[in-house]
Amino acid sequence: MTSSTHLGFEPLINDSLLCATQQAHSSAFGIAGNPIPNQLGNDDATTIILLLCFVFVVSTLAFSRAFVSRQLSSFFYETHSDELNNVTSNELRIQLLLVLAGCLLWSISTYFIAAEKIPGAFIIDTEIINILLVAVLFVGYFTTKWLVHYFVDLVFFGGKKTLQFFKIQLFIAACTSTLTLPLIMLQVFFDLSIEKAVICFGFVLILNKILTFYKCWFIFFRQKGFFLQTFLYFCALEITPLLAYCGIWLMMVNNLKINF
Repeated sequence: MTSSTHLGFEPLINDSLLCATQQAHSSAFGIAGNPIPNQLGNDDATTIILLLCFVFVVSTLAFSRAFVSRQLSSFFYETHSDELNNVTSNELRIQLLLVLAGCLLWSISTYFIAAEKIPGAFIIDTEIINILLVAVLFVGYFTTKWLVHYFVDLVFFGGKKTLQFFKIQLFIAACTSTLTLPLIMLQVFFDLSIEKAVICFGFVLILNKILTFYKCWFIFFRQKGFFLQTFLYFCALEITPLLAYCGIWLMMVNNLKINF
């Protein structure tokens, strides 16, 4: 035992044990790496949703070209009473499905913006659950807004104009969903910056509201010449619900995130 100690075997054994202990309990042998940034393009569920939306929108545009061209050609002209029922039930269902697809797309985009710009980590680690929660909020926004429009318009303007304006709203929302699809594809798969994405979405939203304002005036107030009433009607039933939704969205994101 003494000879082995003099030969130096025991210190070597002790040194190796000491090194193993230091490697297990000390950070002197390395530093923590940076976490991988949140990228929705790497998530399988998000990719599947985007691909399904892309296939659905493209196939819908391919099989509904006559309907889309007819709606666009008559958008800036007066629609007679006998043309109110020119939209079939299948076309209405397709437009509703486009709006639902748009709710999924907008929820993906707003989730990506919240993950990047609002500090804190989400309480729920699964991204698809957070996206579906935001999508439900979008569905609630459209449902509430259209119900309020329906009852107010029915009281003040009658059933025919109410039905006409609802179909116009549905068509504008479906077109908005179609326009936002390539923007969200660029944002998720091609790393479009948040600032540019917000500018593009803001432009689409402003275009949506301009067209809605025009149809409000054209259907309800054009013959009476009440432009101020059109503005008040538009602010009450379009701008106010949008601002309320933005506030509810911020509250929901803050509740879903852990603020450090």
